[in-house]
This record gives sequence, structure tokens and C-alpha cells, in this order.
Amino acid sequence: MDVIIVLVLISLVLVALGLLFFFSRLYSGDFEHGERLSLLPLADDEAMIEQPGEPGTADRDAETDPAAAVK
Repeated sequence: MDVIIVLVLISLVLVALGLLFFFSRLYSGDFEHGERLSLLPLADDEAMIEQPGEPGTADRDAETDPAAAVK
């Protein structure tokens, strides 16, 4: 019977340490990265679109605007 009491106390200490570690990581912001990544597919792709006149857009401008191909 003494072993059961020791095992229960050790398990309670381990649970308390686990909860303490979890809440310390929660308050330090370790889980914010996952939340940001879950919202990433909803973000606009405006940053990925090249603006007209930037390097590398001459081919695209010529395809969409025939007057740009003459220049």
C-alpha cells in the first residue's frame, strides 16, 4: 500500500510540472507562430504581385498591352 501512495504523489507532481511548463510556454508566446501560420492562406497576395515598370515585367506588359510592345 505504501507504493501506491508514492506512485500517486509522483504522478501528481509530474502532472503539476507538466501544467506549469505548458502555461509558462503559453504565456511566453511560443504558440503564436502556429496561429499566424493558420491565417497565412487568408492573406492577400498583393506583396507577391509585381508592379508595372519593375524589372522582369516587360514580357508581361507586352502581352497585356500591345502599345507596350512597340516601345
